[in-house]
Amino acid sequence: MKKTTLLLGALLAMAACKQDASTAQDANEAQMEAAAGDISAGAAEADPASPDGSAPASAPSEPMSEEPLPDVPSTASTPPSASNPLFNLTLQRGQAGAVKIGMPIEELKKAYGYNKLREVDHTLEGTTTKAFEVLGERRRPDLLVEQDCAGGACKVYRITVLNPAFKSASGVGIGSTLGQVKQNFSISRVSPGEGKLVAIAEADKMSFVLDMKGIPAERWGKLKVEDVPNTTQVTGVMLY
Repeated sequence: MKKTTLLLGALLAMAACKQDASTAQDANEAQMEAAAGDISAGAAEADPASPDGSAPASAPSEPMSEEPLPDVPSTASTPPSASNPLFNLTLQRGQAGAVKIGMPIEELKKAYGYNKLREVDHTLEGTTTKAFEVLGERRRPDLLVEQDCAGGACKVYRITVLNPAFKSASGVGIGSTLGQVKQNFSISRVSPGEGKLVAIAEADKMSFVLDMKGIPAERWGKLKVEDVPNTTQVTGVMLY
């Protein structure tokens, strides 16, 4: 009888433990469901659905600005061609790009537009005059245009090429060697002037400024064409 009582008590204790564990598990699951509901409600408030119940649309992004850089004229609407002054990089007798020797300055302004020309002070042998820079990409000077004025009318009388992209039909320009120049132009003489030594092609009215770092300036006046190495590079071109 005593053993039976003890066995019954043990069974009742085990049942009570199971009930307590089940109750604790139920409470724990209830807490987890409540927390999940809070998270879901928060997400709904942060990212509401569209009225028709479809997925919420993402916020529209701002379009990129197409505004040009300051002081940089846009040429996007003008296709590259030799007939367009902004893309004309030809070099020939009496002409560089759309600039021609003898061209009226007013015609020059019309060809390039006022935003592609910049008036500058040009000093030559102690005398300062007004000249114009033809501006390329990002307002880089491509050409220096000197003018000759008489009676209020001004014309182009000399052009100095500053941009190596300007080339003759045979590909000669800044960066070429004297040997390449001589193969395509008849060089009559070399002559010092304005702190430079130039190879002169009189028939084409062109002067090619030479890089003379290796020859002292006091010797320049005595040099003949054959005295200058053919490997000497051209650093500038002048048309007159």
